[in-house]
Amino acid sequence: MDKKQNDGDSDRDILQVSRKSFYDLSHLIFHGMPIYPGNPHPQFQPFYTLEKDKANVTRLTLGSHTGTHVDAPKHFVPNGNSVDEISLEKLMGEAIVLDVSEKAVGEGITNVDLDIYSEIVKQDDIILLYTGTSDQWDKNDSIMRDFTYLEPSAAKWIVDHNIKCIGIDSFSVEKYNFNEGLSHRALLSRNIGIIEGLNSNLKKCLSKRMFLVCLPLFLKGIDGAPARVIAFDII
Repeated sequence: MDKKQNDGDSDRDILQVSRKSFYDLSHLIFHGMPIYPGNPHPQFQPFYTLEKDKANVTRLTLGSHTGTHVDAPKHFVPNGNSVDEISLEKLMGEAIVLDVSEKAVGEGITNVDLDIYSEIVKQDDIILLYTGTSDQWDKNDSIMRDFTYLEPSAAKWIVDHNIKCIGIDSFSVEKYNFNEGLSHRALLSRNIGIIEGLNSNLKKCLSKRMFLVCLPLFLKGIDGAPARVIAFDII
């Protein structure tokens, strides 16, 4: 599968990615799954059934930030774009997977932690951060509050390096029980994409350049949406 932005682009804008070597970075959504504390729990209720109505149809109830999901600017920015107004170009493209798991789970990632990777990160990259939080996703209830996050200095680093999207295997880029949401605001106010809740398959991609495809549900006027996120090996 080839990627080309338009007919006038140079060869460097063409990538060949594997059709067979890819990683699903999305969490399964189900009743009783781990969620950010206070968010709605997913509920699936039969609406029509084969026995009574000739077909199965299910009513879904879930929060806009359930599981693996995208944050829209509207999540934190007054008059910010909703999830249906985000350009998919922000959520698709060349990604580099960075290992920040040497920090204890629950600690904040700083600009110093990201500086280590300055030479391999390029302008307009998508950065995917493996923190190790995902390894404890369904094994440790405390992880829903005590997860690794971005300090404001790390958010500024992302802005300064012209990164177009950031993904993380934590429940949020923001520290739990935050006061102001500074990391979210720094990123979303500049229309930098945020993907939260990636799964532990991210660990299989460490230090690799991948081609990322993130497709949030196309929901009008909403502050975020669950997404299916796939990372393809670049050939």
